[in-house]
Amino acid sequence: MSRRRTHDDRTVVLACVSDLHCGSTVGLIPSDGIDLDDGGRYEPSKAQRWLWQCWQEYWAEVARERDAHRADLYVVLNGDAIDGAHHGTTQIVSGNLGVQAAVARACLEVPRALGVDRWFVVRGTEAHVGPSAQAEEGIARWLGAEKDPDTGTWSWWHLRMLIGGVLIDCAHHGRTGHRSWTRWNATQLLAADIALSHLQDRERPPDLAIRSHYHRYADSYDAQPVRVIQTPAWQLATAYVHRRAPESLADIGGIIVTIRGGAWTVRPVLYRPRRATPWQAST
Repeated sequence: MSRRRTHDDRTVVLACVSDLHCGSTVGLIPSDGIDLDDGGRYEPSKAQRWLWQCWQEYWAEVARERDAHRADLYVVLNGDAIDGAHHGTTQIVSGNLGVQAAVARACLEVPRALGVDRWFVVRGTEAHVGPSAQAEEGIARWLGAEKDPDTGTWSWWHLRMLIGGVLIDCAHHGRTGHRSWTRWNATQLLAADIALSHLQDRERPPDLAIRSHYHRYADSYDAQPVRVIQTPAWQLATAYVHRRAPESLADIGGIIVTIRGGAWTVRPVLYRPRRATPWQAST
């Protein structure tokens, strides 16, 4: 599904991932583990090794898309790159945010190896990434990401990009329904709100708005003039999720947007974690 405007024929592949939650014991981490500050070492769980396999497969898919179109590669990290030390959680590999940032940098070596042309880092939730998203500002500086021209910072609270005539709007916090049958409705309502807000201000609405935070994929499709996509995540169920929605499975993965000549397409790359193995009485 695509929208079309008349512009140049330069192709851009935009890969967007969010909610890596590096440093979480159920978040993304390299399969060979990470060194801790006191000389010890954290080894990933079986579930984390599966996440790492999915992470590598996702970026291989991005590379195939880039190569097929001989495109420039842009990457958006749409918030919550690390998990932080929050809400008294014990589900972190270390309370040292430097260690968590090291996990994130190790994970980001996978897309870095592809030769990314432009990086963009969107700020996530302060409970995870620190006041003013200081952890993500550091990661953005390390990546040499594109700066926000209004503030001079390496990371953005609200990222708006005009690529080949296509206007893309990225922010971490979106909206979602909290029941299975309302999740998509909330995304369509958000699309309507974004469109109306811009039209009331006599401004051009974005073609595509990307939101994250809820770890569930949703798409408004063509219900409104603006298409909204809620991105999947790279963290499995935490204790909070087991308490609030034990029946819920996180959507793992990212999205790939291909822009050429004013037209654009978007597709999700999704991976499904399996539910817990049921107990059975031995015979």
